[in-house]
Amino acid sequence: MTMIPIALIQFDAVPEQPARNVAKMTELTHAAVARGAHWVMFHEGTVCDYTPRVSELAEPVPDGPSTRAMIACAKELGCVISFGLTEAVGERHHISQLFVGPQGLLYRYRKTWLWRQADDGGYRNEWARYDPGTGPELFELEGVRATCFICADGEAPRCIERAAAVRPQVVFYPNNRGELPFDLFAQRAKAIGAPMLVTNRTGQSWIHACQGGCTVFSAQGETLAKANREGREEILRFDLKL
Repeated sequence: MTMIPIALIQFDAVPEQPARNVAKMTELTHAAVARGAHWVMFHEGTVCDYTPRVSELAEPVPDGPSTRAMIACAKELGCVISFGLTEAVGERHHISQLFVGPQGLLYRYRKTWLWRQADDGGYRNEWARYDPGTGPELFELEGVRATCFICADGEAPRCIERAAAVRPQVVFYPNNRGELPFDLFAQRAKAIGAPMLVTNRTGQSWIHACQGGCTVFSAQGETLAKANREGREEILRFDLKL
């Protein structure tokens, strides 16, 4: 059995303020590691949230300022950090979740089943603003078989089928939404057959009030740990046994 001390962090990332958010992420990562965490996970779009200024605020990976800052933090603390940003790849823009450690960039996942919202409330018509990735795949994180998908990806049955097919030991599932459908998420963890780490933001994302609710689900769909669901910032510490 392997035990990994993790921290799932929910906080109010201010839209269009990447420098402010990265500073807060660094502060919270220090606090999480001081409480014994080794893997630290943030929500989807942590760095700049949703924005109509996608081309202006998107950053290259790994050479953009936010990725460099979080790699430096991971190196200083000897930990792994997973966080979300808008990634620039030439003229393409992706909603990406990065994994960084003392060695640098470890892995990136690009959201694939983009949310389609005709009224674009809160600048969330992802289908019109971003480019898709290629779906869940297996990657290795410090010797652990892992996979990742982001928020609306989990609404697609094909996404869950592909995640299950790679037979991960752990699933990373960052979100950025008002409230999480916890019963449905439990079913997804059970369908994949692996513990699932769920994050969600708190605070105001334009017109959306987000309530947090970071959760650790077991491979059987049981809730092993959960943060508050009232919109308060929190570091959820848990010793994940694989």
